[in-house]
Amino acid sequence: MEMPVVSALSGVMGSLLSKLTGLLAQDLKLARGVKQDIVSLRDEMSTINASLMELSQMEEPINDLHRELRGKVRELAYDMEDCLDISIHRLGNAGFLRELKTLRARHEIAKLISALKARVAQLGDRHKLMIQLPEHPRAVRVDPRIQVLYQDAANLQGMGGQKEKIVELLQDGAPQLKVVSILGTGGIGKTTLANQVYTAIKGKFDYTAFVSVSRIPDLAQVLSDIIVQSRWYSRRQDGENKLISDLRERLQDKRYLIVIDDMWTIEAWNTIKCCFVENNRGSRVITTTRIEDTAKSCCSSFHGYVYRMEPLSDVDSRILFYRRIFHSEDACPEHLKCVSNEILKKCGGLPLAILTIGSILASHQEVGSTEIWEKIMHSLRFQLERSPAFEWLRHVFNLGYNDLSLELKTCMLYLGIFPEDHKIVKDDLLRRWIAEGFVTEKHGAIQEEIAESYFNELINRNLIQIAEFDDCGEVFSCRLHDILLDYIILKCTEENFITIIDGQHSTKGPLDVRRLSLRVYGNSESNDVVENMALTQARSFNFCGSTQWLPSLTKFRLLRVLNLDISLDIYYSMDSRRSYDMSCILSLFQLRYLRTNGTKNNEKLLTQLRKLEQLKTLEVVREYGNFVLEVQMLPSTLWHLILPDAVKLTSGISHLRNLRTLSEFEIKLHDVGRMKELGKLTNLRELKLFQRVYGVGDTSEVLLSSLCKLVNLRSIVVRRGRLKEDVLARWSPPPRHLRRLHVLECLFSTIPADWLTHLHNLSSLEILVRSLPSDGIVLLARLTLLVHLKLHVQDHVPQEGFVVFHHTAFPNLRELWFRWEAPCLAFEAGTMPRLQSLGIDCYAQGARDADGVLDGIQHLGSLVEFQVHVYERRGYISRMLLCGDLKRPRVEEQRRWDRTSLKAALKEAIRKHPGSLRVVIIDM
Repeated sequence: MEMPVVSALSGVMGSLLSKLTGLLAQDLKLARGVKQDIVSLRDEMSTINASLMELSQMEEPINDLHRELRGKVRELAYDMEDCLDISIHRLGNAGFLRELKTLRARHEIAKLISALKARVAQLGDRHKLMIQLPEHPRAVRVDPRIQVLYQDAANLQGMGGQKEKIVELLQDGAPQLKVVSILGTGGIGKTTLANQVYTAIKGKFDYTAFVSVSRIPDLAQVLSDIIVQSRWYSRRQDGENKLISDLRERLQDKRYLIVIDDMWTIEAWNTIKCCFVENNRGSRVITTTRIEDTAKSCCSSFHGYVYRMEPLSDVDSRILFYRRIFHSEDACPEHLKCVSNEILKKCGGLPLAILTIGSILASHQEVGSTEIWEKIMHSLRFQLERSPAFEWLRHVFNLGYNDLSLELKTCMLYLGIFPEDHKIVKDDLLRRWIAEGFVTEKHGAIQEEIAESYFNELINRNLIQIAEFDDCGEVFSCRLHDILLDYIILKCTEENFITIIDGQHSTKGPLDVRRLSLRVYGNSESNDVVENMALTQARSFNFCGSTQWLPSLTKFRLLRVLNLDISLDIYYSMDSRRSYDMSCILSLFQLRYLRTNGTKNNEKLLTQLRKLEQLKTLEVVREYGNFVLEVQMLPSTLWHLILPDAVKLTSGISHLRNLRTLSEFEIKLHDVGRMKELGKLTNLRELKLFQRVYGVGDTSEVLLSSLCKLVNLRSIVVRRGRLKEDVLARWSPPPRHLRRLHVLECLFSTIPADWLTHLHNLSSLEILVRSLPSDGIVLLARLTLLVHLKLHVQDHVPQEGFVVFHHTAFPNLRELWFRWEAPCLAFEAGTMPRLQSLGIDCYAQGARDADGVLDGIQHLGSLVEFQVHVYERRGYISRMLLCGDLKRPRVEEQRRWDRTSLKAALKEAIRKHPGSLRVVIIDM
């Protein structure tokens, strides 16, 4: 049976109806007539809900009456479910004096139902909500071309000439510091163009960085990000003055290229520009902004140029539009060309508008229907053609939003809870959606699968942007364009979906707060607003700031989702961080998701969470101080348990049999029972293991026995663990669903072909072998889905002295990291056609079986990054000792490289590559 979900438009109507039905099914001795009232109430709300579902499919704006009635129904549904949850909770937790309390609870339910009936009656004639609507939209097919579009984002149609122009401006040979400010309206592609230029020329600079500022900038974080991208150490709490001083010192003798993306104010620029040093080394700065005065200010202090981006030409717009829909610029049917010209005219040459409308058209099964195209064209109305650029984009976003299903609208609006330029981690987002009640199982698919399909559909429609891919080639994080985020926040306010308070702005309306996002940046004004705000009905609380601005959790009662990101204000010392009493969390009986980052003294809290009988996700990102956590004190309902290694889990993990994610779990050599318990977590999909200390005893075989029982495992990572050699090669049956296997510190004698090649779904592999046979790479190449490979060889490579990657090997590999004494790799033409990053670990005095290194590197046509870590022999061996390398003798008579000749050979090989590689050679 398909269960109803929480909706932004109808509140929690679906969930409410389900609970009313459940209340009728319970064997409760309710007062006379109460059950009949519940039936009447359920039927009345069901009828209204049906009308709301039809309203949600309307393409034109609803009138004021519909909007008012919809709002009243939504808020009533919220209130009704809240009252039912509280009453049922009291009824189910009568405890001592049970009869007296249950009688009181039943009486409360009777009064509640009567009051709710009166409120429903006040809505008036429910048939006022009924409207005549067109046929329900068809099911949407996922567009398989989205990844291709993302990969080609650096070559968007019409930007080639603009990129060349900016590159010419930056590479004019002038030694003075020069700034180019890219100016253009939102959605025109400023960031994309800046990234194209940055990628094209960054290899010619000593130091590069690409950072975003955003409309409400955290300048200390921006400055810290510039430092971190150079692998320098920084502390955000050092403050702006200290960070600027550090940057100026480090850039004093460097030729640098820095991109400052999304500048909004002159004030922010006046701070950031202080870190730039005019050292006559040909340094360059690129800024992007939509505000002309800001662009001029960026260039006024230095030798600068404002580059104004123009809309795409008619020809480029048409090519981009057709490619998005038909994957070819020549495939548009003749009967659609006339209407397509009208749509492109209304898009005004803005790439974001073109791609958004193209995505909507591409998502329809009847993509060749003139009726569909004309329907979309007419829904844009005249505003798109006549309004300023911001209004154009808003109308495009509105079109995309209205074309979403009810579930997708709700999931899309939820993204408004995150701040600008925030990288939204996919897995975390999906867990929040589920905890909020936006996702339910249907047609046999589990909630995680449904949630991920929602996420993929939002990417497919270009409503969210891919930020990062993970090591398996899957989307790791996403972000929202800032203008789209503005649109979402407006919709959230209209639907009373999220209240946002960020220190400068507040979206609080006249209605009760349902979800609160509080971001405090060093002032108490937000705190004053929150103190006067009723929060008892809030279902979600997302906090970012210092604990001194964190409101008491006693103000909340019905939270489902609680996220606390505690930061230390740069103006306060570490001693000023105060502990925060979170013991009242235990009274949040509806809590399903709890994530803390940077809180202190969590021990008392975490050892009492068993009372939270609905908790599904518990994540502790950072913990100050070590403590032991009794597993038995955690609720058995947990699906995801993510803890830092500072939190030591006791035995008893088998108590949590619903776990799907366990990170991190300690391997204890002397505790056989602990390892056996792991095998009872048969629902596990993600597992991360580590070993804190070495000791007497060996649980390798017991651990293996437990792993063999985890038939649903998708990912296993073992760090700081020393198991018996080849123990994992006896894993039977092989974990066929496994996509990630990171076991660099679990030694294999050689490539375990009979076992490893059964892992047909493996996308990411990190493995250590004692000896690599001559056919070792051929065996690994059978894993055709590999995207990421780290291969460490401890003792021996093939006798020929080269590790050869053959012409058909690894068709999907994008990242390769190889470790041995010498960079003895050879590449045949056609091998690894998608490889983008190549890394090498080697000795400064490694074995020199041949004079050549990296033979055939010129065949790696997609390579963009090459890194080498050159270790001193003694330091390198010390690392190998951790893997059990105690017996390897040094063969003194063997020819060896020296650091100078090795680096010279590497540089000579790199020069053969036809591309502009980003090359990093580091002495370790």
